[in-house]
Amino acid sequence: MKEHMNFIQRVTKIPKKWELALWWVFRIMMIIGIFLPLWKDKLPFLSFSKEIPFAQNVLQMGANTLAMFLWEIFMMFPKKSFLRQIPTYIQDVSVPFIFCTAFCGAYLSFYYSIWWWDSFLHTLGGLLGVICGYEFLCAMQKRDKTYCNLPIMLFAAFGFCFVFGNLWELFEFTYDQIALGDSQHWSIELAQEGYRTLFPSRDPGRFALMDTMGDMVCNTVGSVVGYIFLKIFPYHHKGKHDLNALYPQKDGD
Repeated sequence: MKEHMNFIQRVTKIPKKWELALWWVFRIMMIIGIFLPLWKDKLPFLSFSKEIPFAQNVLQMGANTLAMFLWEIFMMFPKKSFLRQIPTYIQDVSVPFIFCTAFCGAYLSFYYSIWWWDSFLHTLGGLLGVICGYEFLCAMQKRDKTYCNLPIMLFAAFGFCFVFGNLWELFEFTYDQIALGDSQHWSIELAQEGYRTLFPSRDPGRFALMDTMGDMVCNTVGSVVGYIFLKIFPYHHKGKHDLNALYPQKDGD
């Protein structure tokens, strides 16, 4: 039935009403955050611990707001694409996570005022990365209607998280190089102001390295937790939801 819906029907009928409400509450707050700096002088009660140039804010908040529509973008793909099999709950989790990183972390400067905020989000991101990797692989299995050994699924999901984590660090590096951002906290001034990283830097010149390596350590810890969770509770390969029961292994496989 879902395969025969048009795009508008898919993005309005498949999600539950509370999911649509959840998504749009966070999206509206992000959209407001894009233009809020323009009204800062007229709203003196607003207080930001770190000034962000308006153009940089538009680019950063706009890109993250677009990422909040990722599930809808998946629904634009042809029905043979495995992305059409991605469940809505992935966006239930990703939208609040993006809000915590972009709006709370960068916009409200939680990264600077709450020293553990960045480490917490990277750890949580590692856990969610394994879950997302598992969901992508299960979507491929549903599309191909084939059996897949569970240990291979879990190992691939674990690897997916590592690839995504490394790509994120490459994105931060590229963003800082091109847009002159400070996502890797390479500024010596920050080190001198007392900004904390997970691993204290004895040399200010190693400040950015400590930040990046701390992020990678947190990603790893979160991904290990996610792997252990799926090892104990492989919810798409257990009980009545077992995909391998729907697509049993064929002779010779």
